[in-house]
Amino acid sequence: MPRTPFQEETSEMLKWLNQNRRMLLDLYRNQYIAYNANRLIAHSENLREVLDLAHASGETFVIYLVPRQTASVQILPVRFRTVIRHD
Repeated sequence: MPRTPFQEETSEMLKWLNQNRRMLLDLYRNQYIAYNANRLIAHSENLREVLDLAHASGETFVIYLVPRQTASVQILPVRFRTVIRHD
């Protein structure tokens, strides 16, 4: 049974994820990945398969579902004008 990562390990794992986010989105979109602070351990669309491979590695890991798509938000300006009613 894998152990829960320490606070320092969790921080390093998050750092690895942020540094490799673009590559993960390009190669592993809509897949589960098992990774740690050093490397990607396993990937698949099947969560059970990823868990089995990650447990077999004997390393501490976390699981992340790479999103299908990412979106950006653009806020458009809103302009108001006075409306005067004329008879």
